[in-house]
Amino acid sequence: MTVEGGRQLPRLALLRELTDEHVLGQLLAGSALTRAEIATRTGISKPTISESVRRLAEAGLLEESGQQTGKRGPSGTFYRVRPDAAAALAVSIGPDGVLVDRYDLTGRRTARVHRAVQVPTDAEHLAPVLIDAVRSAVAAAGPVRSVAVSVAGPVDQATGRLVALPDSPFVLGELAPRELLEPLVEVVPQVDNDVNWAALAEHHEGAARDLDEFFFVYLGPGIGAASVSAGTVRHGAAGLAGELAHVLSAGADGRSARLIAALQGEGLLVDGSPALDVDRILAALAGRSAADRALSARLARAVAGALASVTALLNPRAVLLGGPWGVVPGFADAVRDELVALAAVPTEIRTSALGEDAPLAGARIAAVGQMQRGLSGVR
Repeated sequence: MTVEGGRQLPRLALLRELTDEHVLGQLLAGSALTRAEIATRTGISKPTISESVRRLAEAGLLEESGQQTGKRGPSGTFYRVRPDAAAALAVSIGPDGVLVDRYDLTGRRTARVHRAVQVPTDAEHLAPVLIDAVRSAVAAAGPVRSVAVSVAGPVDQATGRLVALPDSPFVLGELAPRELLEPLVEVVPQVDNDVNWAALAEHHEGAARDLDEFFFVYLGPGIGAASVSAGTVRHGAAGLAGELAHVLSAGADGRSARLIAALQGEGLLVDGSPALDVDRILAALAGRSAADRALSARLARAVAGALASVTALLNPRAVLLGGPWGVVPGFADAVRDELVALAAVPTEIRTSALGEDAPLAGARIAAVGQMQRGLSGVR
């Protein structure tokens, strides 16, 4: 701190960093701007803006993009962010394989790498596939400033490792994406469950943009959920918050059973696998026979039974249903009707707006955001 007249002033370095953040924010939000235009938009003096532009250009973050024309007096120089000055990676690890998207400094996708995996798989077989995909994605890229990884399974936030659960439909064992990727990218990757990333994407760009408190449910080959409070995902002590499949509901015989066990009792698991038979479920939800209608009603009742406990404990503003069979037309209405009869308080039911791309979208939002927020400290 510097001191003037007995009054403490912020460090000059902090003021410079805040100015740089304002400059970068303006240039990332739109097209190229002159220093005078940036000064007008931020309310910061032109000399201060000029110094900031100089620093950022010397750091390789900005570049000139032409001269202003059609105005009287000295022409101004346009500046823009250098897209290749930094890169961010969004990584998805799931039954569809390993998918890595690379983004430049402006948030534009510049590369996509996909590698297939066997399902189910284990950490030993998945690790080299993940390393190969990320290594290919970072080739010829600018400095990687952030990485966000979406994994189909619960993640311990303290370690970045998957939490091994019985009957996992995808990864068997404790995969450690953070430990595998950090040597390749030289940053600490953010690793989280795919459903948590999907909830983040729905909050920023989808059906929950107006909600700070909601519960997101994924209904597909597996069942997952995310609890969002004040716009932030709750992880729990070991990353197991939101494991809706293990919440008690009503089984086919009317007795209490874990939700996944209730669906297993309906014969809805793939033969020889812990994964749900999505094709069979979709056929029932679309079917018109008495048997299909009865099974559809029991599915809605089973999901609503688990949600009744969730809504009583968390009191979310809304429940968002996603995944292949969560968004089937009419299913959300059926769940809502069942929940009205079971829940302690009424809760709004919505359906996902982003579909199967939501987890990777959430990882992209986090990775690009972290990259851009950290720019002013790059010197």
